[in-house]
Amino acid sequence: METWSTHHLYQEASSRLGNPAAASLRAYAQRLISKDLAVVFSLGHLARITGASYRMLHATVNRTRESANYRMYAVKKRSGGRRFIHAVSGDLAKVQKFISQEILQKCHPHVASFAFHRSGGIRKCAVNHCGARWLFQYDLKDFFYDITESDVYKVFLDLGYRPLLSFEMARLCTTTHLPKSIKPITHNAGFDAIPLPDAETGVPSKLAYPDKTRRLGVLPQGASTSPMLSNLAAQELDNSLSRYAADNGFVYTRYADDITVSATEFPRSISVGSIHRNIIHRIRKAGFFENKKKTHISGPGSKKLVLGLLVDGKEPRISRETYHRIERHVYASRKFGLNEASSHERFDSAYGYFNHLSGLIAFVKDVDKKRWDEFEIKMKGISLSEV
Repeated sequence: METWSTHHLYQEASSRLGNPAAASLRAYAQRLISKDLAVVFSLGHLARITGASYRMLHATVNRTRESANYRMYAVKKRSGGRRFIHAVSGDLAKVQKFISQEILQKCHPHVASFAFHRSGGIRKCAVNHCGARWLFQYDLKDFFYDITESDVYKVFLDLGYRPLLSFEMARLCTTTHLPKSIKPITHNAGFDAIPLPDAETGVPSKLAYPDKTRRLGVLPQGASTSPMLSNLAAQELDNSLSRYAADNGFVYTRYADDITVSATEFPRSISVGSIHRNIIHRIRKAGFFENKKKTHISGPGSKKLVLGLLVDGKEPRISRETYHRIERHVYASRKFGLNEASSHERFDSAYGYFNHLSGLIAFVKDVDKKRWDEFEIKMKGISLSEV
């Protein structure tokens, strides 16, 4: 990071650009500093402070090196199907890491959002629903792919960055290089610009980056910037559902693409069907879509799980079935080896199976430290060297 004084900035800028322009630059820098955000003036400045190639960044914004920037690969999802991960190339990954650490991680997501930041977590999310008699649960379909460069542009603009730079950073944090199964999102003439404003009037006069493909980039799953950008871009959804929940005595949380609304009782004028319809309406109005296969409504007497944790008591707890599944995987891996165990469980690779098992055990840590210690000891007996 650079270190400098806004006084020096003003003095140097005034000698080159004049006092009004220098005062504008100083005010811009001071607004970002007051929010503890990295001060970035332009794409060239971003290249200099990150050590990245300006030519590479400009080409990325122009969408002429999408395949060079991202390598896609698929991983098996526990719920079935495949998730596509974007592995980001070196220089762009470096710039995204800077944006993530020096800008996005300084931001505060909605209080109902519990994923992708240090003050959140699965347990902290689930505890909000302990003791509820009703659970309304929704999974957002293609969550990252529904957040476009237009949404990301608004995030950076709202943080205080200049319109052109906000557009450029939005392009650096999104991609049009998508799986064939995902239909590209096209834009109308209105978003053609994030334009260059006229120097005197401030009115857009020409496009900074003329776009022939008319495709909107979306968040790549695998980029360091995507998690927090998804939180910040979903604030409209969080605000809407939080207000609805508060107005009716419900509780709302979101963990990435998992939405839960819980209740102990309903106001007299509200039915289960109307609650469901109201939630769906707000999800769609915010620009997202529910995965109908993963929509669940649980009433009194039914088993209640939030993010894999039972919430029928005073504290969230891990289900017996989850413990048994972990124990089965650990036993098979120790006895037969990762290759045979992963093949039996129909994983594409032993590495993928090991990562899946490690993730299950990490899930235990926040809820049951004693059992996590036991699993960690057993995991030491599983060797990756034979894979």
